[in-house]
Amino acid sequence: MKVLAALGVAVAAISLSPAASAQTRTITDHSETASALICLLDHDRQACGYHFVGSARGTARTWLWWGPVKDFDLGDVVSANYAGTEGQNFYTTRYLNGRAADVYDVRFKKAHRTFYIVPPGPDGKVRYIFVRNGAPNDEIQDYWASR
Repeated sequence: MKVLAALGVAVAAISLSPAASAQTRTITDHSETASALICLLDHDRQACGYHFVGSARGTARTWLWWGPVKDFDLGDVVSANYAGTEGQNFYTTRYLNGRAADVYDVRFKKAHRTFYIVPPGPDGKVRYIFVRNGAPNDEIQDYWASR
């Protein structure tokens, strides 16, 4: 599973389709957030090397303290692709304190999730993560449904 996640992120960085970068997403260096995503998807809190603090702590705990029930609910990771860096929008404003975030499209065998990860601060700590159901381009539908 580690190899699949790393491969998916690397391939996505090279070949991102224009449709995946919809809305206000741009392509940036996302190596720090890609490492954090791999850490979360591998569920290895001992070898992670990242410190998730602030509002990211609760979200990270969900992914780092993994169990068989969660494996059953989501299934194995099928792909993890970088979708671009999102500026200020509904999600970054509401859940990430208005900070730009790297967006990842993660497909599991039984589910689809979008990860928003704000790059670590100068101290190397990740303070903001948000995970929602669906693909990155489902943002507008989800926004109107949640109002």
